[in-house]
Amino acid sequence: MYNLNVANTAGKIGGKVGQAVAVYANGTDYGFYACNFSGYQDTLCAQSGRELYARTLIRGATDFIFGKLAQAWFEKCDIETNPSWYVFNHAHVFTANASLNGSTYLGRPWRPYSRVVFQNSELGDVIHPQGWKRWNNDTNTDNIYYKEFNNSGPGSAIEQRVPFSGQLNEAVAISDIFGENYTSEWWVDNKYL
Repeated sequence: MYNLNVANTAGKIGGKVGQAVAVYANGTDYGFYACNFSGYQDTLCAQSGRELYARTLIRGATDFIFGKLAQAWFEKCDIETNPSWYVFNHAHVFTANASLNGSTYLGRPWRPYSRVVFQNSELGDVIHPQGWKRWNNDTNTDNIYYKEFNNSGPGSAIEQRVPFSGQLNEAVAISDIFGENYTSEWWVDNKYL
């Protein structure tokens, strides 16, 4: 899909927050190019299958990129937070509201075996110094894989990162996620990579 704009404007209603999915990708071999997805909570559900998001803007506030079984790759995407196996490569994580600086986490494990990598990305002031957060203070982080590699910007400082996260020695390759022949797949547009 190209140049698709999807917004779920439900947001907070009467002070209550509910799920407001803008995009639910549940299948295989999806390619989203130069799209704009926005919502408040649970904006993008990368549920299952192989999914490529390239040069796409994704906005949300709470758990706004989530899913269970997807193999998702985010290339040169802008991830914008509002108040309140995923690989983010060359992403730009920021906020337009300086009062939110230090208030956003790179992720929190919704289920066991959560795997998220931020690599080669610019992490702005919006990122909390701990980087990652437990799900509802769940202390079971044994099977969590939260890693970072070669990030820049004020939100990339690792001195205060939580103990269940870590640093990689090298970047994750897109072929590790999609396989060696991903460039010949019909749904992958290499001009966006």
